Amino acid sequence: MRPLDFGPTTFTPMKSSILVIFGSVTGNSEYCADKTAKELREKGHEVVSENMADADPMMLKEHETVLIITSTYGDGEPPDGAEDFYNAVVKKGGLDLSHAQFSVLALGDTGYDQFCKCGIDFDAALETQGAQRIHPIVLADTDYDAPFDEWKKGVFAAIAERRAVTA
Repeated sequence: MRPLDFGPTTFTPMKSSILVIFGSVTGNSEYCADKTAKELREKGHEVVSENMADADPMMLKEHETVLIITSTYGDGEPPDGAEDFYNAVVKKGGLDLSHAQFSVLALGDTGYDQFCKCGIDFDAALETQGAQRIHPIVLADTDYDAPFDEWKKGVFAAIAERRAVTA
């Protein structure tokens, strides 16, 4: 999307699409993201799906709905390749996300002390930067099917409700 030139300031129009962004080590978060994006498209939504390893944090400012699906690696760290995105959004912050709504699905392993820390960090960072949570974060252990379905059901209902209100 090209920025519009309004003299000394530049404005990039926000897309009304849904951004599904994932960070994955073993492929579980990517699987959940792909399934989420596919089902949203089947419901008629415009969806952009992106791996955090390839994503520009400014993408968050371009979408009205942001769904983050991420695992936590090692001692509470973001997945391989997602470090730059994590550092920009969580550690640096400073994005004005007051236009956006969001939800986070965090995958992890309760065998680790920092269970789902990466997802918890993203959830807090998006809220701190002004985004409105449309569904509470869901923390999923290694058997993530039921928590994933719970999260997806809640998120889809919230998106449908908001779509009906703005239609």
